[in-house]
Amino acid sequence: MTKPRDSIAHKERHIILLMACYALGGSKNSIHSEDIMNKAFQWNKEKFGWRKQIYKNYPNTLPLSQGLFKARKDGLLEGTYDQQFLSKDGWKLTDKGLEKAETLSELIDIKTSKKTLSQFQKKTLSEFRKHDHFKLNDKEFTFYHLADVLNISVNNLPLIKETLLKINRWAKISDDKIVLELLTKKIKKQKNFKKYLKEVINQL
Repeated sequence: MTKPRDSIAHKERHIILLMACYALGGSKNSIHSEDIMNKAFQWNKEKFGWRKQIYKNYPNTLPLSQGLFKARKDGLLEGTYDQQFLSKDGWKLTDKGLEKAETLSELIDIKTSKKTLSQFQKKTLSEFRKHDHFKLNDKEFTFYHLADVLNISVNNLPLIKETLLKINRWAKISDDKIVLELLTKKIKKQKNFKKYLKEVINQL
């Protein structure tokens, strides 16, 4: 019987790196480049190792990094490869990447915990779903109400955007139709929100 990693090993480099990120939990959290590279290298040392025989067991960062950039260019991953600052390095699957990874998930051995939400993420969705502000009609629901739902200062627009994208991603992973409906009705369709959240709305 063919092992899952033998099957995924035949895919294109950027797809292997996408699936490595997915297998490590990149649908929920940011995964460091070196962790992704190591996972991909273990799946296919021929594609990602040095070419000389004596170095074949060492990962070559050139094809690995090129694969990550290709996945980003194709809209499958978002993130940065930073060899100098660890805190700036990291990759996550986009919605497009998650859809692609789900179609190939049977090719890899992935722990259920990597695909399901953490207790914190479940709690966040639950609190979002049950917030009283969503009982307001669309005209009454303002950007200030949204900031209050997220428990973020209305002046911290970057964090509001980041949190909404996380909630959207987690809702898709868990197939939380109520949260997805709220995101569409209360945020995506609110015309007066576009000036604040144009980039986010395009991804909801």
